[in-house]
Amino acid sequence: MWIVKNTLKATLSFRGLDLSIPAGDQFDLDVLGRKTAEGSNQVQVAFEEGYLENVFKAGGPPDEGVNGANGGVHVAPVQGISPEQFDAFKREFLDELRAQLPGPSEGNLLEQVRATISQDVQQLVSELKQIRERFAVEKGRIQQNPSLSDAEIRARLAFLEEKEQELLKNFESVGREIQHDDDDDGDIMDKADLLANL
Repeated sequence: MWIVKNTLKATLSFRGLDLSIPAGDQFDLDVLGRKTAEGSNQVQVAFEEGYLENVFKAGGPPDEGVNGANGGVHVAPVQGISPEQFDAFKREFLDELRAQLPGPSEGNLLEQVRATISQDVQQLVSELKQIRERFAVEKGRIQQNPSLSDAEIRARLAFLEEKEQELLKNFESVGREIQHDDDDDGDIMDKADLLANL
């Protein structure tokens, strides 16, 4: 069993292996055959570039006869590829990845990205409002709890206040970064990634 995970936010495709792994999903490469997967330059480059990460790798399938001093765990040999082969594959891989992303065929791409970011920010503002309302409800519940001493009430309220301020600070720092670079269209994709990771 050799479980790997696609770390990208897009589907990872290996044309030579007739394999596609959706964004964030895991896949058992032993389905392809251990020798095939380990010998694939595409798989090696995906690991080197961080597109794939190992989740679990145990001994190969029984027909490969993995035994030895390492307790049955199969250690894959590193097969070298030339820098030219690596660069060619990398270009091909990135071109294929870009081809899967939406193109500017439907209007102005920049306007589409800005609209998406605006929607994301509006959603964040709405979620922030809901979270602040939850904080207010929780503070009221703590203040009305007769089983708590004054010291416990003050401590719990201080803790909630600290968490609320931390949340507001994080939200404001994201807003400042977006406003600061609002005229710099070159960073628009970075802003979208920043919001997507919240």
